[in-house]
Amino acid sequence: MAGRQRGVDKRRAILDAAAPIFGTQGYERASVDAIATAAGVSKPTIYSYFGGKENLFRESVADSAVEQNGDALRVLQTLDVSPERWQASLFEVGVKLVECQRSSCSMFLYRTIAAESARDPEIYRTVREKAGDPILDALTGRLAMLGNAGLLQVADPALAARQFFALINAQIPELTENGTRPAADDVVRRAVQAGVRTFLLAHGVPDPQPPASTSVSQAAHPLAS
Repeated sequence: MAGRQRGVDKRRAILDAAAPIFGTQGYERASVDAIATAAGVSKPTIYSYFGGKENLFRESVADSAVEQNGDALRVLQTLDVSPERWQASLFEVGVKLVECQRSSCSMFLYRTIAAESARDPEIYRTVREKAGDPILDALTGRLAMLGNAGLLQVADPALAARQFFALINAQIPELTENGTRPAADDVVRRAVQAGVRTFLLAHGVPDPQPPASTSVSQAAHPLAS
C-alpha cells in the first residue's frame, strides 16, 4: 500500500512540475531533465511513468484541463431547477462557467491545445474525453431535468448543452482578444446574458398569454436588463 501511494505521489509530482515548464517554454523547448529536477525524480522515472516527453505533455495538458474544469463541474451542481429560480440560476451558472475559463491559466491552456493539436491530434481528443465531456454530460443532465419539468423545450439535451456553451462564450474571445487581456466583469456578464437570452428564445417554453388588461413588466423577468 505504501509503495502504491509513493507511486501516486511521484506521478502527481511529475505532472505538477511539468505543467508550468510546458506552459512557459512550450513543448519543443521544455526539457525532460528540467521537469525531473523540478519534480525531484530521476529522468528514467519519468519515462517509466509516462513513456516519453510526448505522452507526458499530453497527460500534463489533460490533467490541467481536468483541474480547471473541476470548478465548472461544481458550478453546474449549483444550478437551481426550481420553477421560481431556474432562469436566474441558469444565467449565474453561465457567468461562473465563463469565469472558470477566463483565468490566465485557462486561457493559456486553450491556446496550447489549439497550437499543439495540429502536431498531435491526440491531445485534443484526450482533453475532450477527460475534461470536456464530463462538463457537457453534467450540463446535459441539468437541461434534461428542466425539460422534464416542462420549463425548457429540449428534444436533444446534449445538443442544447453544446448550444448553451457556444452562446455564452460567443463574445469572450473578442472581448479578451483571445485571452491576451482581461475583460471587465460587467462586460462579460452582459455578453453571457445575451447568450442566455438567445438560448431561451430557442428553447424556452412560451408563457401563457396574459389578459389584455394585464400589464406585464419586463423588469420582473430574471434576465431583464
